[in-house]
Amino acid sequence: MTDDHRRPVAVPRSRLLAAADRQDPDERSLLLEGLARMVHPSILVVAVYLLFVGLHHPGGGFAAGLVAGLGLVLRRLAGGPQELATAMPLPPGGLLGGGLLLVAGYAATGVVVTGQLLAGAVWSLEAGFLGHVEIPSSLVLELGIALIVVGLTLDVLRTLGADEPADEPADGNAERTT
Repeated sequence: MTDDHRRPVAVPRSRLLAAADRQDPDERSLLLEGLARMVHPSILVVAVYLLFVGLHHPGGGFAAGLVAGLGLVLRRLAGGPQELATAMPLPPGGLLGGGLLLVAGYAATGVVVTGQLLAGAVWSLEAGFLGHVEIPSSLVLELGIALIVVGLTLDVLRTLGADEPADEPADGNAERTT
């Protein structure tokens, strides 16, 4: 790429990861940023696959949460704390609370409807070209467990990076937030 004077123009490296341009250039790794950019969507697809297949085979919410959490670890290593905040803007407490609410709601629904803790049902439907699909109610429980694991992973990552300096405004009177 050149401009009108035929001098080379630098391509901004911030295109690899959303917040990579906020990181110190000496601490950046182009290889790790490129790897994180290519692999992170695939990691999330595998996590969703584990969530759904775990209803009938090994996997489930815990495994899906661990895989999604590893995707966040990769983004944190590649782009620093700013990239982690960009990749997952939700607070860890919100994920933990939402997961606990889903798990407790599923357990309470089983007690109210059937009189048994964690009792579930299976809904069957015809889904066109997918054929006959069965959706167990335990998917809610597995989703809650996955949210809890991702929330814990995010909390640990943000806690471990809390000692790194944040971007300070020009007036210098800003409070640190994590």
